[in-house]
Amino acid sequence: MSETEGRTVEARTTVAPQQQRSREKVARILAAAGQLLETRPYAELGTKLIAAEAGVSVGVLYRFFPDKEAIVASLMRDWLERFVVICEEITGGPLPEDPHAFHAALIDAYAAFYRQEPGFRQVWLQGAGLPSLQDEGDANDRQLAELVHEVRVRRYGTPDTPETRRRTLLAVVLVGNLLNQAFRTDPQGDPDILAEAVVLVDRYFQESARA
Repeated sequence: MSETEGRTVEARTTVAPQQQRSREKVARILAAAGQLLETRPYAELGTKLIAAEAGVSVGVLYRFFPDKEAIVASLMRDWLERFVVICEEITGGPLPEDPHAFHAALIDAYAAFYRQEPGFRQVWLQGAGLPSLQDEGDANDRQLAELVHEVRVRRYGTPDTPETRRRTLLAVVLVGNLLNQAFRTDPQGDPDILAEAVVLVDRYFQESARA
C-alpha cells in the first residue's frame, strides 16, 4: 500500500490507523464488505459476517468502525475518490482528436467500473436505508465537472465561461443518472442506454456551443 493509499484509508475510518498492519486490516474489512454485498442485500450484512470474511476479530473491526453503516459509508467515499481517479486518468492522458471520442472514453471507463467493482452496483443503486453522502456526492460531481471542463477548454475550444462550467456540471449529473439507469437491471449495463448517453452528451454540448 502506497503512502497516498494509506492517507485515503485514514480518512475513511473512525479511528485513523497509523501502522501499516492496521491499514491493511482496514483495507481487508472494506474489501470483505464489498465482496459480501455482491451476493447478499445490505439488510443481511452484519459486522460479525464482515469480520469473518475479512479474517479479523469483531473486536479488531470495532477498533476502526463502530457499525456496518460506517463501513459502507467508507466504501462509498472510496468509490467517490475512485470516480475522480478514473476521470484524471482519462483527462491526463493522450486525448482524442474529437470531443465525441473523449465523451465515449469517459463513459466507457465508468461503465467498466460499474461492472467490475465488487458490491458497487448493489450499494450505489439500492439507496434506501444506506448512509447518505449527498454533500460528498455533490462535491464529487463538481470536481469531475472541473476536470472535464478544463479538457474541453484546452483541447476542444470550449469557451471558459460560467455558463459553460454550469452546463458541464449538468452533463456530469446527467451521465451519472444514465449510468445508474443502464445498470439498474442489467449487470453489464444496457448497451442502448450507454450508447444514448454519449449521443445525449454530444448533442447537449453542441447546443451549448450554438447558444
